[in-house]
Amino acid sequence: MALPEHLSLLRGGVENWNKWREENKTTKPELAFVHLRGTDLAKVDLAEADLAGADFAGANLAGANFKRANLSGAHLKRTHFGQADLRKADFVEANLESADLREACLKGANFWGADLRGANFCGADLREVNLIRASLSGAHLEKADLQGADMTGADLRGAHVAGAGLEGANLEGADLENTDLSNVKSFYKARLDPDILSEIKANWPQKLATLWDDTKKGWVINTALLGQIKKQD
Repeated sequence: MALPEHLSLLRGGVENWNKWREENKTTKPELAFVHLRGTDLAKVDLAEADLAGADFAGANLAGANFKRANLSGAHLKRTHFGQADLRKADFVEANLESADLREACLKGANFWGADLRGANFCGADLREVNLIRASLSGAHLEKADLQGADMTGADLRGAHVAGAGLEGANLEGADLENTDLSNVKSFYKARLDPDILSEIKANWPQKLATLWDDTKKGWVINTALLGQIKKQD
């Protein structure tokens, strides 16, 4: 449960809360099961906080710091996380239905079994995230970076993936029904079910040979690899 003094400090406003965090850097906030629906906590510092089971539904958490925070089982439906720092945060079985996570930094976050239906991840950094068995039906993943993401058994039915990078992602057992893969930027080294791999090879083989070039700051096609892929058919 939340410590009353921590909850009181948080309710006292973001400016005072962040000042207290700065002055008490070794203290990890205990805010499990707090109810702060619809509150405006933009740019709040909740890094490493225990927020398990917390209810932030509809809250404004834009630009907030949730790095390594525990949000397992939290209620975050329609929450605004735009441009927030959520690196290595724990969202196991959390409800983020229709949440706004545009351009958020989520590298290494754990969304195992989370409800992400209709969530907006446009332009988000989702490198190395755990999306095993997550519900992503209808989610917006346009231009998201999903390099190395584990999406084993995820529900991606009708997800929007135009411009997404899936280099090295694991999509084995994922449900991709009604998901348009034609505009995905890259499946380079991705792990795919045989039927999906066959579809990509037949229709968009270049996506299996497209990778990000840090020097050029853009997508490039490995022509030698593309030739090998085409020869395999």
